[in-house]
Amino acid sequence: MSRQCQKSPCYRAAVLLLWTLLLATACTGSGPGSGPVLTGQTEEGRAKAATPAGTPPCTDADGDGFADAWTCPGLPPEMADCADQDPAVGPDTERFVPAGPFRMGGRPGEAGRDELPMHEVQLSAYCLDRFELAAGPYAAWLAAQGRVPEGPDAANPDAAGRVVDPQRPAEGLTRQEAADWCASRGQQLPTEAQWEKAARGGCEGGSDPARCDAQDERAYPWGQQAPSCARANHRVTGPRGPQPCAEGSLPVAALPDGEGPYGHRNLAGNVWEWTADRYHPAVYGLGPRTDPTGPSSGGVYTMRGGSWSTFSTNMRLSNRMSDQVMGSAVGVRCARSFSTGQPDPTPALAWVTLSGRVDREDGAPLVGRALYVTAFDLADLDPRTGRLRLNGLVATGATVHPRAGHAFAFPAQKWLQPVQAVLDALSAQDLRWTREDGDLTLQAEVFGQPILLHLSA
Repeated sequence: MSRQCQKSPCYRAAVLLLWTLLLATACTGSGPGSGPVLTGQTEEGRAKAATPAGTPPCTDADGDGFADAWTCPGLPPEMADCADQDPAVGPDTERFVPAGPFRMGGRPGEAGRDELPMHEVQLSAYCLDRFELAAGPYAAWLAAQGRVPEGPDAANPDAAGRVVDPQRPAEGLTRQEAADWCASRGQQLPTEAQWEKAARGGCEGGSDPARCDAQDERAYPWGQQAPSCARANHRVTGPRGPQPCAEGSLPVAALPDGEGPYGHRNLAGNVWEWTADRYHPAVYGLGPRTDPTGPSSGGVYTMRGGSWSTFSTNMRLSNRMSDQVMGSAVGVRCARSFSTGQPDPTPALAWVTLSGRVDREDGAPLVGRALYVTAFDLADLDPRTGRLRLNGLVATGATVHPRAGHAFAFPAQKWLQPVQAVLDALSAQDLRWTREDGDLTLQAEVFGQPILLHLSA
């Protein structure tokens, strides 16, 4: 029952449900004498950085041949050291992202409504882990802290702390676990803007380095080419339906063809990644944004990047997901930033709680890995066909695991359109439904199974 209200009028401001049954199955230059001067480094490092007289010196405190990213301007990401006092940190572990503007969001017709409008954002310099957090070091850290995984979706390591594969990403982390891990490394969760700039690139990479232009609007970390299994571990959509690239996640260093503009891997696919921002569907379009940190209040947070179970249609780098949709494969990569940021002036969302139960109409057990129930808005419907525009879906939802019971409950955003209007728009899809005393019953066929779904709020 809703925490906001206890009567059926709230329900009339709620949403319909869509379901999908997931079936089992140092410094460098252009030539000799170019680049900054490094001090305090090895002979090998000094050889890399031979420079003409008059060039300001850059420090290399740990002597690894890579200059301090924060004091040595103009370094390429593959030569910048994000923590020059720590020999364990270098460009192979963290990549520097220079200060400057970038284009954030998507274009109409391709992006979800919570990704609009595309707008220019100014960011201070920061660093972001090159790879997703691997399960091996994460499990060792948990053990040293006397902790075990807390999340209901803990997979690698599992709920007992057992590591399935140390080279694959840590999967099933709660947001608190992700934040604690980053803090233990002297880092923090990236903001949504930091995550997206690392995936898209700044405006310095386009046809005109002095301003943002169309060349700065890549759709995916690797560019404009459609997602493939060589670039992102996900579910490839095609005539035979979504097909997985792999059974679960891949090692964090896999798929170099999918690298982003600064050298980060697996920004698209493999596991979703936690960010620092609270979720709000209308945070864009509020005017100029500099080092934005999202809404200042609210308990719903944002994840980015998609996972091994995400479809090709949602591999675009501007895609946003909230933690109201649980059951997803979630991991983390940490940021290193010295900017305090500015919260976005967005009011908090209001929510109602939708709950229900799903069964087979004929009484037989549900077959498959999971039933995913999604709340969506009337505006997500294509007016030409009456069908959902998956690229534009703004939703919350829940995953129902048949082996664990068929009941579900999840918060739905009260700003979504009234359920009656959605039902009218969907009548052409042969959904059978009845309504009595504020409750809703839906009948449909999902992958050949006659589904009966009861909903109340």
